[in-house]
Amino acid sequence: VGMRWRDSIRLYNGPLSCRLFVGDNSMVPRDTFHWSIAPIGAIVEGIDFANRLRKNLKQMLAWARKNQVECFRIYNRDLPEYNVSIDLYGKWVHVKEYAPPKTVDVATAARRFKEVLSIVRSILSVGRDRIFIKTRKRQKRKSQYEKNKDGQGTLFEVHEGNCAFLVNFTDYLDTGLFLDHRNTRALIGRLAKGARFLNLYGHTGSATVCAALGGARSTTTVDFSKTYLQWARMNYCLNGMFVENHSLIQMDCLDWLAKDRGTYDLIFVDPPTFSNARSKARVFNIQKEHVSLLTLAMQRLSRSGLLLFSTNFRSFRLDSELLELFDCRNMSNKTLPTDFKRNSRIHQCWQIRHCQEPNR
Repeated sequence: VGMRWRDSIRLYNGPLSCRLFVGDNSMVPRDTFHWSIAPIGAIVEGIDFANRLRKNLKQMLAWARKNQVECFRIYNRDLPEYNVSIDLYGKWVHVKEYAPPKTVDVATAARRFKEVLSIVRSILSVGRDRIFIKTRKRQKRKSQYEKNKDGQGTLFEVHEGNCAFLVNFTDYLDTGLFLDHRNTRALIGRLAKGARFLNLYGHTGSATVCAALGGARSTTTVDFSKTYLQWARMNYCLNGMFVENHSLIQMDCLDWLAKDRGTYDLIFVDPPTFSNARSKARVFNIQKEHVSLLTLAMQRLSRSGLLLFSTNFRSFRLDSELLELFDCRNMSNKTLPTDFKRNSRIHQCWQIRHCQEPNR
């Protein structure tokens, strides 16, 4: 857990021999890891991709060192022939291949992906044990959030600012840490001091960790997934957060909002584009249901509070009804990180407040 122990005390839990480890709540300085860029060498196949990757790396590695960013994107489907995204998580590489269009035959796509992996290993001087590959197929709604049957269940620790997070490169469509929300999490950390924080569709609790370490008075995280809440609990422990001080609630967010009577000063709402978790007969659709969702969430927001709403649905349009009811301002240009500038529609984000006086 990254702590130094100053004492170890033998205890007995009935007949079971146990040890109580005692230490100060200060983290051991972690090893620093720096990437370097190797020469292209005699690369023939995929030279365009190799040149683009080196160009990106020169820019992004310098930016990451300057801003002390450990997890970031270095290639984002820049060239249509090489339809992949590549992220660095600490000393690990996460490569995601997207399904090729029907105009590209399977053999050609496979050859290009093989070139990608070979070039990544060469330029980053990284072994196969530190590269994780994921193929993103066109998902049917029933399989959008299912666990990969071939998953390994291994978790790796990475860092973002003063926060530590556990990521999984193999088992799910996502890793457990959305890199495009790095700025959003940092903003939450800055706004959270003394606030009652509510995280709806809380995922692995990364935003809650930022709020807690930013000085939130209390936090409440709601998600329908038991797996994600267990993951969030591990992230809490990793950051020295006492779980009993931070509520984790397994429940559908719409159902929970209809029953909850609490008041919160800072709310983060980051729902999926769609989900069939509420019931087999009904699919949650963010475009259709965001008015009811945000109206319910705003009923829980204090008069001077702030709600941050984000969605990854590229075609999303905020309903005009909400513009009449609340003070809604698009802040996507502020929450989009430098490494995602080429993909400006990866998320849309609004800050929503209660109107201080009626709109005329």
